[in-house]
Amino acid sequence: MRSSIGLKLGSLTLDVPFFQASLSGYSDYAMRTLARRFGCPFTMADMILDKSATNPRVLRKACFRPGADEHPIGAQIVGKTPATMAAAARALVAAGYDLMDLNFACPVPKVLHRGRGGALLDDPDTIIDIFKAVRNAIACPVLMKLRIGFDHESRSLDYFWEIVTRSIEQGVDALVIHGRTVSERYRGKADWDLPAAVKSRFPHATIVGSGDIFDAAATVELMKKTGLDGFVVARGAVGNPWIYRDLRCVWENRPIPPPPDLAEQRLVMLEHFERILQCYPEYKAVRRFRKFMVGYARRHPERKSAQMSLMSAKTRAEVETGIDTWYTNARCGTKG
Repeated sequence: MRSSIGLKLGSLTLDVPFFQASLSGYSDYAMRTLARRFGCPFTMADMILDKSATNPRVLRKACFRPGADEHPIGAQIVGKTPATMAAAARALVAAGYDLMDLNFACPVPKVLHRGRGGALLDDPDTIIDIFKAVRNAIACPVLMKLRIGFDHESRSLDYFWEIVTRSIEQGVDALVIHGRTVSERYRGKADWDLPAAVKSRFPHATIVGSGDIFDAAATVELMKKTGLDGFVVARGAVGNPWIYRDLRCVWENRPIPPPPDLAEQRLVMLEHFERILQCYPEYKAVRRFRKFMVGYARRHPERKSAQMSLMSAKTRAEVETGIDTWYTNARCGTKG
């Protein structure tokens, strides 16, 4: 399955055909650096509103600046005004980001109600105007994140193909296509046939798939079936950095290691929590780590009990004690 080049995103070349998506509320410095340690070659920062990115006071905050140890790194912006999106892209490149991703896929109601994200899939002209404005403003690669339409009406499908065709004609470096409509949000199963049809119609364009990447071996089958250039990992990486290790093994034709036992899970969870504590005050770090604890607990043989206990922690000491309690040597004899 391996080729000499994993994935090419404009001037950026990855050695494997996958990277970590921008995950709103998740993909901070802690998650990104952990992903890199487990074999992910490239990560996207958390989505940022274009108006926020143009505010120097916002970009001076450590949480919005890329770390010196995590290049290459991409930024994802969401907005609806071409000039503001272009200004945001310039500011983010100046802050140190190596790639720009334009979000026309977000299905969150508060984003849609303001005419941003996936709402723009019903407005191809504005999407293309935004892309051209950003493309003219910066020199680094520019990607576009799409869904397969706002809904399943024929008009949405027509708009989708118009956006795909025009953006490729305008020189987009890659299209990242999530195989659900905006109205579906994350319900049901992602449709990879339509992204595959895009790749078939535009074989020279870089088309990256998104949606339901949870299993490394199954991902290889998706690559064979669809002929896509690559894929992004999103929800499948929450509380599961091992997915990058497994994906890299599959791509490089190496055996996938056994799943991590509870002892290894304990060490990684403590490492992740420590990375978060370095970025946020304790009370914020605890709240932020709760979202990841749900993902980590999925591997535990006593999932519900472990999750309920961990989620009740309110301080650093309680989080660390909870992890030690549920991932002790005594419990490590149980399958992880």
